[in-house]
Amino acid sequence: MDVDRSQAPKAILFDLDNTLCTFVDAKRAACNAVIDLTGTGSADELFSYFLRPRYNFEDHAHITDYLTDIGVYSKRLAEEAGGIYDTVKLDTITLYPGVLETLDTLTEAGVEIAVVTDASSTQAELRMHRLGIDSQFPVLITPDRSGQRKPNHASFLMAMERLETTPSETWVVGDSLRREIAPGLEIGLTTVFAQYGDWIKIEMPEIQPHHVLDQFEDLMSLPGLDHL
Repeated sequence: MDVDRSQAPKAILFDLDNTLCTFVDAKRAACNAVIDLTGTGSADELFSYFLRPRYNFEDHAHITDYLTDIGVYSKRLAEEAGGIYDTVKLDTITLYPGVLETLDTLTEAGVEIAVVTDASSTQAELRMHRLGIDSQFPVLITPDRSGQRKPNHASFLMAMERLETTPSETWVVGDSLRREIAPGLEIGLTTVFAQYGDWIKIEMPEIQPHHVLDQFEDLMSLPGLDHL
């Protein structure tokens, strides 16, 4: 079915981290705080441990492994480091400019919005509350709710089911070509690549989003939203 992508969407599914908020910057600040605590090591090296597929991206086990590998591990230090890591990460996270105003405009225009994230429900709820956007999203879909992580379609389909919308009426906005744009294209959503949040920057020319954002504030200038 042909889709008129210049029409306003009925619903928009937003990724959370690095799409609505500066998660990687907050994570790097948290790694710096851990290194300040230990008095040795490298924040960049610690951050690289979180990129390993061994554990979840937010698992404290990465910190434990790092402290062990640099020869300073103790249970007490690992627990303290984990606590400081979580505190600094949450305290440092910020919304991109224009997010609150954009969400207000969409809601007032009757566009349904949801967050679809690979963070756990607990972590996502903490971040959204800290950022002051939890009350603006009636729907939050996470892997522990859908049963699958992106790029699996399950979370996107669950969000659309909750919002009572179809793919032709739905947009997805995310910073990952692989985890948001590719599945969005496969499902038939209008895809918006939040290029400003793509800190990994792996080129995937075979994945072509419908729209690309250099900054979040450009969202409301896209065809279909520019008249709201």
